[in-house]
Amino acid sequence: MASSPAGHILIIEDNEEVRENLSEILELYGYRTTTAADGLAGAKRAIAEPPDLILCDVMMPELDGFGVLNLLSENPLTATIPFVFITARTETEDIRRGMNLGADDYITKPFYKDELLQVVRTRLRKAAGRQGGAPNAQAAPARLSDPDRGRALLEQAFDEEGSQRSYDPGSTVVREGDYPHFVYRLRSGRVHLSRSHDYGRDYILTELGPDEWFGMPSVLEQSNFHFTARVATEPVVLQQLPRATFLELVRREHTVADTILQLMAGKLVHRSGQLVNQAYDSVRRRTALLLCDLYDRHPDEPLVLSREELAQMVGTTKETVIRTLSEFRRDGLLQVEGKRIRLIAPEVLRNLSV
Repeated sequence: MASSPAGHILIIEDNEEVRENLSEILELYGYRTTTAADGLAGAKRAIAEPPDLILCDVMMPELDGFGVLNLLSENPLTATIPFVFITARTETEDIRRGMNLGADDYITKPFYKDELLQVVRTRLRKAAGRQGGAPNAQAAPARLSDPDRGRALLEQAFDEEGSQRSYDPGSTVVREGDYPHFVYRLRSGRVHLSRSHDYGRDYILTELGPDEWFGMPSVLEQSNFHFTARVATEPVVLQQLPRATFLELVRREHTVADTILQLMAGKLVHRSGQLVNQAYDSVRRRTALLLCDLYDRHPDEPLVLSREELAQMVGTTKETVIRTLSEFRRDGLLQVEGKRIRLIAPEVLRNLSV
């Protein structure tokens, strides 16, 4: 069958009346539709003839909507197709779960014609814009490396297609071992990434501040998070971008891939230096270098850290950190007021030999 200029939409819905109603409305407005009466049949149709957009019910026999989304998101032929859930108005948990799994949007039953068409048009328009043309357009040719453009595109994706959440101090954003459904961009506040030692102690790998990202390697590797992300001592605002949206952007835009490689390479070099310091430096020098590193990242603000957090970053006991800070304060290198640490002589700290 010839493709429609308006787009081809696959409707997966077990209720025959709803299915036919959706198809009739969409065909009336120029779309070509294909239908399936259960999740398994719908997934097979999507793979056999990838549509421009999928409308999928949540509760169905054979395979529910979540299963369909998971199955199609793992297939390169269907991973980037806009996916819209059809759900009852009272099923708020279904909506939340669907969006967490990477769905692009949802419509609620009973639906209104204008609402349906608006969602369909918006999702097709965004998909066409990402592809550089109409639905089913060929991918844009590869460009020369341009990480600045890639960063701008990545930030735009977070702003336009991500969601925003606030977290209180001490809150856990993700836990070590969780499967990554999102990548995260920090808008305000600070987040600590930590790992658990075999003996039960936590070790803070790094502190992240505004406009830094986390979760990209885990999403790209399709592996569980190897760290716990926990909010530090002040409230945090995070943007989260669904895994499927992020992967589609990386596949489509070579400049975004360049940006991610640049970010990961920089972090690898920095982390290698930290590991060398951990292996060979004294606790006193490790503490001094860590404080200088945090100072470089936030030069106009005092450092806000509990002694326990600082000990987890340095890789020592809280008592040792307290003793070391007391020595630095006695030598006039820093000021300490509760959790606030203000460096007075960062260059002296940086050049400590022992």
